[in-house]
This record gives sequence, structure tokens and C-alpha cells, in this order.
Amino acid sequence: MWDVHRARVHWPRLTPMPLAQVWLVRLPDDDQVVSAETEACLSQEEIQRARRFTQPRHAQRYIAAHAALRTLLAETLRCAPHELAWQTDADGKPHLSQHPLQFNLSHSDVWALVATHPTLALGVDLETHQPWQDMDGLALAIFHPDEASAWRQLPKATRARALHVAWTRKEACLKALGTGLRLAPEQVWVGMADAPRQGRWRRDGGHTVDWCDLLLPLPTPHSACLAWVQP
Repeated sequence: MWDVHRARVHWPRLTPMPLAQVWLVRLPDDDQVVSAETEACLSQEEIQRARRFTQPRHAQRYIAAHAALRTLLAETLRCAPHELAWQTDADGKPHLSQHPLQFNLSHSDVWALVATHPTLALGVDLETHQPWQDMDGLALAIFHPDEASAWRQLPKATRARALHVAWTRKEACLKALGTGLRLAPEQVWVGMADAPRQGRWRRDGGHTVDWCDLLLPLPTPHSACLAWVQP
């Protein structure tokens, strides 16, 4: 049994930038189910969405991740998790209805990240490294031609990791902006090398987004990134 209130004490917290907080959450294993108290943290809309998953483990991890998000936000706002209400903007990004606190959630396999900042729009992404089904096709889809050229010049043994690193950074930046994949990933230049682990991307005619890689105490290869929009 996985219970959000019992699990809460085991979530390490990172502070990668002033006022930002990022929690690492261990989600249920394949054979675990969430407690009734955990499910009670969610809204009816979230519960209905969880029931549409075809794989039980995906449903359980969705419930756990969203219960963790609500629990952490509720601690800051001093309310019950189920009392939180948010609305989505035109791009589908959720915002709290009556509070400037910004948040974002990402989960991959049995791990999740919850990020918050008092005022700055942010995005977080976590990817546990799995074999790519079509590595060359994805690289072609997300890289600018100059990036793709640089990627193809890498030793073949390092290309998969470089693609994970680049994808995670791009995804975090797009989530911070709230556009998702409506903005082509090839327009987001973030590099694919392990160093430097932080950078800045300026959208043409738009916002400036800062990003930094997150170093997490995970037992498996992974990439993680936090991005935030400059005011």
C-alpha cells in the first residue's frame, strides 16, 4: 500500500535557485496500490482521468504523483489537498485560481518531481533513461539542423544520453513557457553536453527562459531539468 502522508517524510528537497523548491517523490511499485486517503486528495476530474488508464500501474502512479503535488501545495497554502482549485490557461497549463504560487509536475517510471516557486512560471522534466525506439527519428524531430549535425558527429555510444539530456532541457523550457509542443522543440537551443549544466534560452521576440540540470540521488541513469521564465 502506498500512502501519500506516510511517504511524504521520505521526499528529498532540492533548492536549485533562490526561492524555488523541487521534491523528488518515489511512486508506487508495479504491485502497489494507493490508499483511499491518497485518492481522496484528488479532484473528481483527476480521479476520472486516472480511471481511463488501461494499465493499473499507470493509474496508481498518476494518482500518487498528483496526490504528492496537492499535498506539497497544500502545505504552503495551509489547506487540505482536495480543497485546491486550479484553472488552465489557453495553452492548457494549470494555475492556482487565487494564489500566485507557481508549480509544475513531471514523472517517469517510479519517480516524480514537484517544483514550486512563489511567482515565477516554471517547468520541470524528468526522464529515466530507456532505449529509444526511434532515436534517429526523434533527433530529427526535436533538433535544429545545426544541433542534429553536431549530434551525428558524437560517438554512437554517447548519442542516446545526449538525446536524453537535450530532450529533458527542451521539455522543461517548453513547460515553463506553457506552450508544450505547440512551439517546435527545434526552436529551443539548450545544448546536449553534460557541461555546462545551466543556461539561458531567449525566444525570438518573446520571453527569456533560464534552465539548470538537476542532480538527483537516483539508482538508475536519468536526466532532469528545471526551467523558469524571467519576469
